[in-house]
Amino acid sequence: MEHQASVEEYGYKQELKRSLGVRDLVIFGIIFMSPASCMTLFGLMTTISQGHNVIAYAIGFIAMLFTAYSYGKMVEAFPIAGSAYSYTQRAVSPKLGFIAGWVMLMDYFLIPLLLYVISSIYAHEMIPQIPLWGWILIYVIPVSYINIRGVEVAAKTNTVVSALLIAALLAFVIAAIHYAVTGTGVSLFSMNAIYNPKMFSMKAVISASVLAVLSYLGFDSITTLAEEVHDSAKKIKLAIFIALTLQSVLYFSLSYFATVVAPDFTTITNPDTAFFELTYKVGGSALQIFITLVIIISGASTALAGQAAASRLLYGMGRDKLIPGAFFAYLHPTYRTPTYSILFMAVAGIAGALTISFATLADLVAFGGLFGFICVNLSVIFHYYIKCKSGKIVRHVIFPLLGMIICAYILYGMSTLAKTVGFSWMGVGIIYLVVRSFASQNFKDLLENNSLVNPDAICALDD
Repeated sequence: MEHQASVEEYGYKQELKRSLGVRDLVIFGIIFMSPASCMTLFGLMTTISQGHNVIAYAIGFIAMLFTAYSYGKMVEAFPIAGSAYSYTQRAVSPKLGFIAGWVMLMDYFLIPLLLYVISSIYAHEMIPQIPLWGWILIYVIPVSYINIRGVEVAAKTNTVVSALLIAALLAFVIAAIHYAVTGTGVSLFSMNAIYNPKMFSMKAVISASVLAVLSYLGFDSITTLAEEVHDSAKKIKLAIFIALTLQSVLYFSLSYFATVVAPDFTTITNPDTAFFELTYKVGGSALQIFITLVIIISGASTALAGQAAASRLLYGMGRDKLIPGAFFAYLHPTYRTPTYSILFMAVAGIAGALTISFATLADLVAFGGLFGFICVNLSVIFHYYIKCKSGKIVRHVIFPLLGMIICAYILYGMSTLAKTVGFSWMGVGIIYLVVRSFASQNFKDLLENNSLVNPDAICALDD
């Protein structure tokens, strides 16, 4: 029978409140992946893929399944907060684990910033009387307050936003169907909206699938809530695959009906606004305003999920005293949330959103996530195949190796700016690690001791 490890087996106390269910985890993961990205990226993706968005998203979905499998395997062995940081630290190396956590901080830190900026830009366009910095404050303050109040409040907020997103999806689909069947000359059921042999190019589709993969970044945030759900390994594994599948259905549906309405990608003049032009085309200004409002609100909700995930990562590293523990590992006495970590993210979010351009944020946001994915896939190989000698080459070597290769390929293809800043941030983390290790024997001991676990629990293999 498979052994379900607990946080106590890793020398920790159960301090975070276990109050979430599978539904809460699924919604959290979906919101973090920002479903509205399918709308905002439609024009760019359909131009790159030459009208084959659905196939590009299908490839992206399959690619992410390998990494999702690795996350599911690692949460079985290490059901603790910290995600890639915790897994890499204990399965591969404490030092690499620290670097993984350090680099993932950039990902979790930038996602809320990116969403603050996006939402504020759209809101400022609708109500220009409020300056951009004012909108940023309007988003950051409520997001931080909700996260301090606890994951239950955040989960309820995400549920409401998910309902709005579903309503927006249905509204567009219904409007697109009505447009197609009312004598516009557009066919509702068109194979060309999925595969058009005259325009198909595998190279173009693969290029677009890189963007599709980036649209799935964030599903891993579910694992940062491992200490806030009962029977975490089982529920988190299930939630990851449900979230990825539902997100894919949403991407497939929107992409298909948008392509049905606009089958000729060569007529798109501005890829950034293509989807919004489609909403006006099929539903007029009312639908366009409604979907714009939903995108603004969903951006704030994604920032809510991003801030929650980042604060749990800071909490995990602070609890291990790799960063100042008295500050980052502090929990609110009533709500049992990492209050100071949340407030740190709020202040950093305001400063970053006011000083870093949208283009730069968008270019950097994926680097940390992809590096973290590589580390988690590597952790499966080290933990199950090397340390525990499972002998299961397909499950514990080939699957995670494929996940690593896919993520490394995407990372290699990123812009020079993203790679320069990303590796520079990694370099800062390495310098911090080296200096602290030489300056403090206590820090070095903590780094090594935090990787120790109950030997009876560490090799809990699946059947």
